[in-house]
Amino acid sequence: MKEYVWWALPMSWLFVIFGLSSQSSVEQEMEPFLSTYLPLKKLEPFLNKIEFIYYDRVRSVEAMGLESFVEFLFRKLAHFGVYFILAVLIFIAVQKTLQSSIHVQILITYFLVIHFAISDELNQSFTPGRTPYYGDVVIDAFGGLVGVLCIYLLKVFFNSLNKI
Repeated sequence: MKEYVWWALPMSWLFVIFGLSSQSSVEQEMEPFLSTYLPLKKLEPFLNKIEFIYYDRVRSVEAMGLESFVEFLFRKLAHFGVYFILAVLIFIAVQKTLQSSIHVQILITYFLVIHFAISDELNQSFTPGRTPYYGDVVIDAFGGLVGVLCIYLLKVFFNSLNKI
């Protein structure tokens, strides 16, 4: 029974993720904070060079305005970071509760991360003012992939140190 306590951290983190996904975009608005507390004008020359298509719309400072573009980038980086952390927490729980090779543990971790990313986007379909988008699942999955790759590389590195 003790080993299942390791699942408390990833489950708690999932509650945070799903709680944030259940908020409307108005409740999560960051533009006033960003324009008040960050020196966005100093970033503008760098940010002006960035332009791409996301969700069938041009994303750039010119198309969105400086504050909106920074908020958009922040939100997408948050997707990446939140799922990076989730992958690490799930991996720890899997490693502590499942006796198998690291490769199997990483595959299980990544499968669960993708499963939760898809579930999170589906959850957003029930939230007023929010829409699910596969692009966010891709960003989430990439964050999880980088998380499990970091874990794997750290394991390889520390195992090589133990052999010295």
